[in-house]
Formats: sequence, structure tokens, C-alpha cells
Amino acid sequence: MEMTYYFFNNFHGSEEVEDFLLHHVGNLIGDKSALRFAKQEESEEGEGDTLYVKCDFFSFTTTLFDVKNISRDYDVNVNYGLEFNIYENGNRKFIEFLGNLLKSNDGGALLLKDSEYKILERRKNNILVDSHFFNTDYEALNLPYIQGTYKKICLRIEGNFTTNEIKLEGVKIVEDHENQYKVKVVEDPDYSSEFTINWGDLQLHISNVGTAINLICNQIFGPNDISRLKRLLCFFEQFTIKFTGDYQLMMIQGYWEQRKSVLLARKNGRVTVNNQAEEACLLSEINFKDG
Repeated sequence: MEMTYYFFNNFHGSEEVEDFLLHHVGNLIGDKSALRFAKQEESEEGEGDTLYVKCDFFSFTTTLFDVKNISRDYDVNVNYGLEFNIYENGNRKFIEFLGNLLKSNDGGALLLKDSEYKILERRKNNILVDSHFFNTDYEALNLPYIQGTYKKICLRIEGNFTTNEIKLEGVKIVEDHENQYKVKVVEDPDYSSEFTINWGDLQLHISNVGTAINLICNQIFGPNDISRLKRLLCFFEQFTIKFTGDYQLMMIQGYWEQRKSVLLARKNGRVTVNNQAEEACLLSEINFKDG
């Protein structure tokens, strides 16, 4: 199983980072003769020196590739990355290793599968983990954590709108309804029709495909995280008022066996709510309107 772990560190050079990582892997496995590693000098792309480490439970390479983009796009304070390959029966040792890294480093941390699916996240010293991976092995973190559920919430609105119009309206909705949060708009010059809106602990990726607007939020929601989910749904509700085309709001949960459900849809101006969805009470409370 392959994953990428991004974290913040205070080291000033690659040798310090390498010594730090080798020390923790050595302590983890006990028998340092079972530890294998190799170094590669800085690449031509300027991605820094690379350290490859392998033990009986997992292997990893250090990487600076895409770390700045991850920090920007997810609005989390990270400056280093490890690309992991976890072996069979290596899950618990892997989690124990992450726990040791979390104890040794301040700042944010993010564990991703397929460069998108959040498995673990630390913000402001709060650790949130996804229940679809590792199960009771999270106990090996030996740190307080909240076990939640990763949810990918997608809103697609039909219609031909300009990207600038979408951006201005999206920022205005956040500023009008959540003025306690500073809004950050993240843009990629290579993709002019896409951008991300970050506010507080929510990130929303928006793309304009010419015939529709796609809004996607990827988050781990804790069991008592109703307020954050409600804030997101309120944003969607305000967005569907501003952009009046037909739409569909979908929830995707899980990784190995994804569970997809349409929460609500608007067709020809009429809104239909899925009353079987676990979020149905929130949708009713927010009161999505026919438009």
C-alpha cells in the first residue's frame, strides 16, 4: 500500500533530516542490521537529496516534490514529504513510526492516499484520522486523536459561467456568511479555469468546465463535527441560489468500497432531497429551496 506523508520540520539541511529519520526507524525495529538505506544526490530538478530507507515493515523515500503545492492547496503548514510503501503486516509499525514523527515535530501533518484521499491530518495540534484505514492500529500513535470519516462532497451545477464570476461569488458568500474566517484563493497559472477557496478548516476545489461548475470538498469529519459539515452545506446552498442551473449534490465515503449517495438534486427548478441520507436532517435544517 502506497501513501505519502507530509509534515513540518525545523531542520536546516538534508543530513539532519536523514539522521532524524534513520534514528527513529532504528529505534522502531530494534535490530539495526535489518535497516537498509541509500542516498542520492540532489536531482537536476532541484528537489533536494533523496534518502531511501527499507525495513521489514515498510520502505520510504524522502521527497520535496509537490510539497509547496500540498501546503498551499490544503492550507496546512508542511515543508517535507515521505513516500511510503507499507508491507503486509506492517500497518501497526507504520503507525507507530508516524506517532514518533508527530511527537518530534511541530506544525501540520498530512497523510494522503493517491495524492488526494486524507487518512491523517494534524492542524493546531489536533489529530484527525479516517476510519477506513488502519482501524485499531491507530492506537500505536500513542497520541490523542479523533477517529472520523473521510467524505468527498461534490456539487455539480449545470450552466455556462465565467471563471471570474464563479470566483467572485464564491469569495463573497464566505465573506458574507463567515466573516470570522480569512478567505484565501489559491490559483494555478497552468489551469486558469480551476481554483481553490480555503477558509478556516475547510478547502473547496472549484473547476469551470464550460457547461458546468464542479465544487469538491475532501475532508475527514469527526463524529461530533456537525458544525463544519453544516458550514459547508450552507455554502453550497448559497451557491445554488447564485447559480440557478440544474444541480446534483453527491457524497462519497470510503476508499476500498466507496459508498456513493445523491443528497439532493435540482431539476427544472424543483429540488428533491434524499431523505434516506444520514445528512437529511441537516439538509432539511438548511432548507435548500426550489429556485
